[in-house]
Amino acid sequence: MSATTENTFSSFIRLSPSIYLVPPRTTTTTTPNAETKTNPPPTIILSFWYSAPPRALVKYVAHYAQLAPSSRIIFILSGPRDFYLYPTLASHRRRLKPAIDLLLQNQKSVDDNDHAYIHLFSNGGMFTTAHLLLAYKHATGKPLRISAMVLDSAPGVAAPSKSLRALAYGLPQTLIIRQIGYGLLAMMVWGGWIVRRLLLRMEDPFAFTRRATLDKGLVIAASSSSNNNYKKKADDGAVIKSCYIYSESDDLVPWKDVEEHAAWAVSKGREVDLEKFKGSPHVGHMRQDPERYWAIVERFLFH
Repeated sequence: MSATTENTFSSFIRLSPSIYLVPPRTTTTTTPNAETKTNPPPTIILSFWYSAPPRALVKYVAHYAQLAPSSRIIFILSGPRDFYLYPTLASHRRRLKPAIDLLLQNQKSVDDNDHAYIHLFSNGGMFTTAHLLLAYKHATGKPLRISAMVLDSAPGVAAPSKSLRALAYGLPQTLIIRQIGYGLLAMMVWGGWIVRRLLLRMEDPFAFTRRATLDKGLVIAASSSSNNNYKKKADDGAVIKSCYIYSESDDLVPWKDVEEHAAWAVSKGREVDLEKFKGSPHVGHMRQDPERYWAIVERFLFH
């Protein structure tokens, strides 16, 4: 990790090279508009996009910390090492163990479940979230309960050319370094695709993430009670509320791919909102219209 990144993240608790914690800033769960909002979820999980610049992602962390001071925030980075240095499910479980340990921290019995809210970004965040859900199921034998899931610029349909474009998004801008990096990525992406599809007949990693984030065996709804707080058990037919934030101008994740997944989510019993922005680039919707963006987030964070 660079010195710049360390300085940017210095106010957060570093649990691993890619996992950080922002503890609750207050012990009360009262919100600024308690008459019209529910209490925020105890845990907010932010799964950031591939090679997200530290100065960009901390803006999201800081705003969430302001919105929900009683919530702990777990944010997870994704980069080349997270895609290529963890080739097995067991290795991903080891990578995500600090986050799983935090999710289990407040559970006092096998029936207890500290529900969470998830905001993921791009295919990198989808990939991380899918493996987090798998790791949680492996550790507990049960799906993670969540209040809502916000998907920003995600998910795209698996294809080597699209994966290469997405992974190359975070390469350095220096021409020679970028060309070398692009060449290495191309060999890994196309080589991996050939091995998985033609030799091993395995499912593409991004196809897996599209499926896993909708799998009721991995993630289910936290239940809302009559007093607008969340119970530990979903016993009132509660459904996961999902919001897709996307744009027709996204050159990495086409809007049709997003809407296709949203339709699939509806067929799986999700309650879905589509929030299409006009003219904003990939993971650039908050920058284009912060007022609208954070109003959407608040609607799902405090639903």
